Amino acid sequence: MIVQCLTFGSLWWLRPGRDKEHPGRFTSQAAVFNTTGFCQGARVRRNWIVAGVIRLNAGTILEQRLDPLNFKGGYFQTCGLERSGSWNRLLLLRRTRSVSVPDAVLVAVQKKDFGRLRFGSEWRTPGVRIVAASVHGEEQETLLWMQVGSEFTTEKGTWRCLQNSGKVQLSQIETSR
Repeated sequence: MIVQCLTFGSLWWLRPGRDKEHPGRFTSQAAVFNTTGFCQGARVRRNWIVAGVIRLNAGTILEQRLDPLNFKGGYFQTCGLERSGSWNRLLLLRRTRSVSVPDAVLVAVQKKDFGRLRFGSEWRTPGVRIVAASVHGEEQETLLWMQVGSEFTTEKGTWRCLQNSGKVQLSQIETSR
């Protein structure tokens, strides 16, 4: 399965390998994680209402230096979204070349850009799943796993995952009143 990662959550961290003597502890043996949350100075808050992480095994990424900004828009092989206890997990196996239509799209929905999701309502179509969601005061960030053509609704309107001229993007759609 191929997922296109349009955007990621705000929080990134590296977990080194277990063997403290191995020279690849912080490179080939390490894992990079991403999720939703908020940075306030030196303080990091997850404040999950839906717990979940994205994992990339550093040894499977071809780039020598791991820069999360280079992952944005990338295509990755994956087995899909899984459940582990009370957490959602998404393992991105390795980077791959682009495809005309990916099997799924990963996108971070932040209140400041899209508006607030109202989880108690019918805010999504069946092709949308939550990977992780965090809320802190009035702020909200949610990682969504979407199929092309699926939609979600926020206080600012309805957004659809569209494929146009070989490019996948989120577009706000007009709704009839």
